[in-house]
Amino acid sequence: MCTIDTPDISHLTHEDFENVYEPAEDSFILLDALEIELSEIRKLKPTFAVEVGPGSGILSAALANITSNEECSEKLCMVFACDINLSACKATKRTASTNNASSNVEVICSNLLVGIADRLRGKID
Repeated sequence: MCTIDTPDISHLTHEDFENVYEPAEDSFILLDALEIELSEIRKLKPTFAVEVGPGSGILSAALANITSNEECSEKLCMVFACDINLSACKATKRTASTNNASSNVEVICSNLLVGIADRLRGKID
C-alpha cells in the first residue's frame, strides 16, 4: 500500500496553537483518507491542490510531498493553502519549510479563494 508520511510539526509552539488550529483526530483521519486514495489521486495527475483553512499546514505539507509515483522524487502537484488567519499562514509556511515542501506550497492570506480566484478559474474541480 502507498503511504503518506505525517508531517513534522515539532517546530510549532504552545503560543502558535493559541492562534492556530492544532492538528487533532480530524486532521489525522483526513491524512488516512488521502493515503487510502493515494493511488487514485496519482492516476488523476492533478496540477494543483487547494486547502482552505490549513491551520498548522500539516495537510498542505503532506499533499505537497506526494510524488508522481513511488519510484521518483518528482512532486505530484502544487498546493495552494489559503487562510484568512495570518498566524495560520505563517505556521503553514514554517511547516512546509520544516518538511521540505516549500518549493510547491504557496501560502495565500485570503478569505477563501478570493485572492486567487482569477488565477485558478477553470483549473480547479
